[in-house]
Amino acid sequence: MNDNLKIALDELGVDFIKELTNQLLAADKKATGQLISSLNYKVVDVLDNLLLTISAEPYLKFIDEGRKPGKMPPSQVFFKWIDARGIVFKNNKGKIIKKESTAFLIARSIGKKGIKPTNVIRKTIDKIYSTKTQLLEKAAAKDIEALIQKILVT
Repeated sequence: MNDNLKIALDELGVDFIKELTNQLLAADKKATGQLISSLNYKVVDVLDNLLLTISAEPYLKFIDEGRKPGKMPPSQVFFKWIDARGIVFKNNKGKIIKKESTAFLIARSIGKKGIKPTNVIRKTIDKIYSTKTQLLEKAAAKDIEALIQKILVT
């Protein structure tokens, strides 16, 4: 019954993931590639209603919205990121400190200073809103016309 709308939502999902990827890359948020490769969408039919769901690694929220100063995040979440970025901290004698200590220092800094938001989700929505709104309106209109034709024929 909602065939045209489902096709349009599928196109919207593809474009949303592409644009969100572009926004993450523009914000220099690809270290390990784990977040970008986790981006996915699905068009779900729930009680004759179509929903577009977007999924990603949970830390997309912190990249998008930032994080206020306060509680320190767990330091082990930074291990892969440190390796991917090639981050090396040295002590005051010039000796390289362990990755665990580097991760602790990064986590402590985030706990004290927070993280600035990137607003990548809002930027993605703003970028594709106008063109995709028209696409969805046209698809819904076609589905309504098909439904009316079906009613008139029966």
